[in-house]
Amino acid sequence: MGMARIYKKGQLTIPKAVRDATGIGIGDSVVVEARHGEVVVRRPRGVLEFHPPQTENAALPWPDARRAARAERAARLGRYSSSSRSLRSAR
Repeated sequence: MGMARIYKKGQLTIPKAVRDATGIGIGDSVVVEARHGEVVVRRPRGVLEFHPPQTENAALPWPDARRAARAERAARLGRYSSSSRSLRSAR
Protein backbone atom coordinates (compact mmCIF):
# COMPACT_ATOMS: atom_id res chain seq x y z
CA MET A 1 0.00 0.00 0.00
CA GLY A 2 1.17 3.54 -0.68
CA MET A 3 0.00 7.09 -0.14
CA ALA A 4 -0.91 9.46 -2.95
CA ARG A 5 -2.03 13.05 -3.24
CA ILE A 6 -4.72 14.50 -5.49
CA TYR A 7 -3.39 17.45 -7.45
CA LYS A 8 -5.06 20.61 -8.75
CA LYS A 9 -6.69 19.07 -11.82
CA GLY A 10 -7.75 15.88 -10.07
CA GLN A 11 -4.62 14.04 -11.12
CA LEU A 12 -3.28 11.21 -9.01
CA THR A 13 0.15 9.59 -9.10
CA ILE A 14 0.02 5.89 -8.33
CA PRO A 15 3.07 5.00 -6.23
CA LYS A 16 5.77 3.00 -8.04
CA ALA A 17 5.51 0.07 -5.62
CA VAL A 18 1.79 -0.26 -6.40
CA ARG A 19 2.38 0.07 -10.16
CA ASP A 20 5.08 -2.60 -10.01
CA ALA A 21 2.95 -4.94 -7.89
CA THR A 22 -0.05 -4.64 -10.23
CA GLY A 23 1.80 -4.44 -13.53
CA ILE A 24 0.26 -1.07 -14.42
CA GLY A 25 2.51 0.89 -16.75
CA ILE A 26 2.68 4.06 -18.80
CA GLY A 27 -0.28 4.37 -21.16
CA ASP A 28 -2.33 1.62 -19.50
CA SER A 29 -6.01 2.28 -18.90
CA VAL A 30 -7.48 1.72 -15.46
CA VAL A 31 -11.00 1.71 -14.05
CA VAL A 32 -11.67 4.16 -11.22
CA GLU A 33 -14.71 3.44 -9.06
CA ALA A 34 -16.29 4.81 -5.91
CA ARG A 35 -17.31 1.96 -3.58
CA HIS A 36 -18.73 2.53 -0.12
CA GLY A 37 -16.83 5.78 0.41
CA GLU A 38 -13.55 4.45 -1.02
CA VAL A 39 -11.83 5.09 -4.34
CA VAL A 40 -10.85 1.87 -6.11
CA VAL A 41 -8.37 1.86 -9.01
CA ARG A 42 -8.14 -1.45 -10.86
CA ARG A 43 -7.32 -3.02 -14.18
CA PRO A 44 -10.26 -3.33 -16.59
CA ARG A 45 -11.82 -6.77 -16.87
CA GLY A 46 -12.46 -6.35 -20.58
CA VAL A 47 -13.20 -3.98 -23.43
CA LEU A 48 -16.87 -3.74 -22.49
CA GLU A 49 -16.05 -1.80 -19.31
CA PHE A 50 -15.03 1.29 -21.26
CA HIS A 51 -18.24 3.29 -21.51
CA PRO A 52 -18.25 7.08 -21.60
CA PRO A 53 -19.50 8.59 -18.34
CA GLN A 54 -23.15 9.62 -18.40
CA THR A 55 -23.65 13.33 -17.90
CA GLU A 56 -26.52 15.74 -18.32
CA ASN A 57 -25.13 16.57 -21.79
CA ALA A 58 -25.05 12.92 -22.92
CA ALA A 59 -28.36 13.18 -24.79
CA LEU A 60 -27.17 16.15 -26.85
CA PRO A 61 -25.60 15.84 -30.30
CA TRP A 62 -21.79 16.08 -30.14
CA PRO A 63 -21.40 19.75 -31.24
CA ASP A 64 -24.06 20.88 -28.75
CA ALA A 65 -22.58 18.78 -25.94
CA ARG A 66 -19.11 20.21 -26.63
CA ARG A 67 -20.49 23.76 -26.66
CA ALA A 68 -22.36 23.14 -23.38
CA ALA A 69 -19.26 21.62 -21.75
CA ARG A 70 -17.10 24.57 -22.81
CA ALA A 71 -19.67 27.07 -21.51
CA GLU A 72 -19.93 25.15 -18.23
CA ARG A 73 -16.14 25.14 -17.83
CA ALA A 74 -15.88 28.84 -18.69
CA ALA A 75 -18.55 29.68 -16.13
CA ARG A 76 -16.79 27.56 -13.51
CA LEU A 77 -13.49 29.31 -14.18
CA GLY A 78 -15.08 32.75 -14.40
CA ARG A 79 -14.16 33.22 -18.05
CA TYR A 80 -16.07 34.68 -20.95
CA SER A 81 -18.19 32.52 -23.24
CA SER A 82 -16.82 31.21 -26.54
CA SER A 83 -18.52 34.03 -28.45
CA SER A 84 -16.41 36.53 -26.47
CA ARG A 85 -13.26 34.76 -27.61
CA SER A 86 -13.76 35.92 -31.20
CA LEU A 87 -14.09 39.51 -29.96
CA ARG A 88 -10.80 39.24 -28.09
CA SER A 89 -8.94 37.74 -31.06
CA ALA A 90 -10.29 40.43 -33.42
CA ARG A 91 -8.54 43.20 -31.45
